[in-house]
Parts: sequence; C-alpha cells; structure tokens
Amino acid sequence: MIGEFVKRQTSVFDRASIPRDGALRLVRVGRGPVQVVDESVVVHQASSLRARVLQRGLRIVIKPTLTLLPFNDHTIKLLRRMDAISALGPRSRYVEPFEYRLGGVRVEQMAHRFGPDSDLTVLYFHGGGFFSCGIETHRRLCERLALITGGSVISVDYIQLPDGTVADSVQDAISAYVALLEQVPHPDKIIVAGDSAGGYLAMKVAEIAKRRGLQTPAAIIGFSPLLSLDPDRFDKGIEKVSRMNDAYLPVRKVRVVRRRWLSRDNAIEGCESPLDAAEYIDAPTFMTAVEDEMLRPEVEAMALQLAARGVEVETHLWRGQVHAFPVLADLLPESREAVRLAGRFARVAVGEPVKPEASEESGSVSVEPIVGELVPEEPVEQPVIDGYVVGEAPTAPGPQAQPAAPQPKRKQRWWSRWRRRTA
Repeated sequence: MIGEFVKRQTSVFDRASIPRDGALRLVRVGRGPVQVVDESVVVHQASSLRARVLQRGLRIVIKPTLTLLPFNDHTIKLLRRMDAISALGPRSRYVEPFEYRLGGVRVEQMAHRFGPDSDLTVLYFHGGGFFSCGIETHRRLCERLALITGGSVISVDYIQLPDGTVADSVQDAISAYVALLEQVPHPDKIIVAGDSAGGYLAMKVAEIAKRRGLQTPAAIIGFSPLLSLDPDRFDKGIEKVSRMNDAYLPVRKVRVVRRRWLSRDNAIEGCESPLDAAEYIDAPTFMTAVEDEMLRPEVEAMALQLAARGVEVETHLWRGQVHAFPVLADLLPESREAVRLAGRFARVAVGEPVKPEASEESGSVSVEPIVGELVPEEPVEQPVIDGYVVGEAPTAPGPQAQPAAPQPKRKQRWWSRWRRRTA
C-alpha cells in the first residue's frame, strides 16, 4: 500500500516534465534552464549571492508585510515618507542636476558635469505602482544612465495617487514629452524610458505621439514594464512557461490597487493597456523581465507582437532577481549590467557610436567600471575624461594620441590581508 502511494505521488513530477501542447506548460523556477517563449530572448541564468540574499529577504519580510498592509491614503503617505529617505543618499560628483518645470511638470535633468558627449536625451519615468517612489528614489539610476549614454537624462515627477489617476499620470507624461520636443536641439534623438509603472508611461508616450502625428521616440527602454492594467490575468496571448512567484509583489494587492488606478470620469487617452496598442509603437524597444515576476508574460507578449511587425526588439530575461531590479544599480552587479546594456542600446538606436568595451566577464555579469563613477578617497585636482585632462586646450587626437584607460582601484579583501599575515 505504501509503495503504491509513493508511486502515485512521484508520477506527478514525471508528468510535469513532459511538454504540453496547450497554453499552459509550467516549469518549476530555478530548476533547469530558463524556459522562454521567444527564442530571441537573451537569458541570464546565473545570479550573484547578493541578489539571491536580497530576493529571499524580500520574500520573507516585505511580501508578507505588503500583503497585510491596508491600501489607503494613510499607507501611501507612509510609503512616501520612506521614499524621502532616498534623498539622503550619496550623489554622483560627476553628474550635474538641474530642476525645472517641463510642460508644467516638475523634472530633474542630469548630465555629465564636464559636458555630455552625446546628443540623445532620455526622458525617464520612475516606477512605483502610480502611488509611490519619485525622482529621489530613482536618482542614482538616472545618474548612471547619464554617465553610460553620455547624454542628458530628465526624470519626470508625474502626478500619482491619491492626487490623480493613471489617466492623469499619462497626461503629465505626454505633456512633458511634447514640451521636450520643442526645447531639445535634436528631437529625433529622444528616448523614453521607465521601470514598472514608468515603463507603462513610456509605452503610452510612444503610442500617443503616433496617434497625434508627433515626432515619435527614437527608442523605448522598459525595466519590467507594466504593459497591462490587469497584470494578474493569465490570458496574455502567449504560452505561460513558468510559475509566477513574484519576490515581493502580492497578486491580491494588485487587484486592490487597480481599483484606484482607473476612474470612470477620467478616461485614458488611447488604449487602456499598451499591450493592446502594439500597432502604434514603431520605435526600437529594449525590455527586461525576471523569470518568475508577475509582469513577465506581458513583456514577452509585447516583444512577440512588436517583432511580428518588424520592430527591433531586444529582450533580456533574468533569473534570481526581483521586480525592476535595475533600479538597484548601487547594490547588485546584475542591475549595473542591465543599465549598461540599456545605455548601449540607446546609443545604437540614435545612430551614435558605442564606446569600445574592455570588460572582464564574471559569470554572466560584466564587471566593467563606469568611467567617472569611481570616486577616489582624495579629491582629484585635474579629472581625466576619456584619457584627456580637463582644462587643457582641446586638440584633435592624432596617430600618437593614446588615451589612458581608466584604472579602477582593486578592492582588498579581508582574506588576502589574513593570508599575508599568516605567511
């Protein structure tokens, strides 16, 4: 009897390993290679120890807290007070911020302190479910984008709950974009970008610009973009190949928040969900997603729709990360790699040369240092940018000009010091 019981239980695993012909083929996350819907997706299998520890900590602490926390105006105010702490973090000494209003919307523009070397402009929309986060929480990410792309990055402080609905956020986003078209000298080199809810706004800007007959963005960058206002639905028009187990976003909370997103008296311009507006998006698109996050199916569905129309799409799928992990560029090596790939995609999209890479590979993550982001212990009197001393008369590089490569300081690990003492 016991043998029959064990045989019936183990047969479940045998059936799970057999591919199905239907629309559902679940594979346990973390076992075997990452299952993909589109063969053109770039898969990042490995994950760092720091990323795994972060993911486990969020599952144990943050996700249960968000599940039990009531969603109301008091909760939103509490979250915004916590977001304000991000403003106390360190700023990059190589990025010059400038705050002003663009199309009536508060923005913060960031560019390299010694002048940008690119004509592109990135209009960035932060994530946060349309009710949290802001310029402060995403400032370090935007600074890195400014350094990597060599252009200007403009972070938009659009209206959020409870002061407005998603429709109001969309209007702020398109207003900032229209005003930017009139101000920049190269409107054909504007890139819209965002993470999570900000990715939704980036897609909406591209759609509405096409509908209005405006200059469309040169490219779109989405880090785990929200492409449907029903993210917990399963009918995305694609095969679901992995179990959805988001690290910190509880599905039932999203259903509660969704009721606050929409208003009968304030309709969203165009399609309610960008997933239904793929026919209006022609710009080259870069997207990232996590293997088991809630928004992965719609990212893959959008990638397939755009590729079917001949739109250039570059999609990266990561294992062992959390939703919108590129925001954590100061913490995770995978986040820095994702931002680097996005910056490279942006320069290629606007037709500008990509800087030569001399990176070392550690697993699937590049450890290439960002020029200008390495802060020495003592102030440098004459900073060197691209191998030349700032303040010298600019000269055209001749055949003898050999720009010096940046030499990052190697971190001295505690075990190397212990080894020398015991030798």
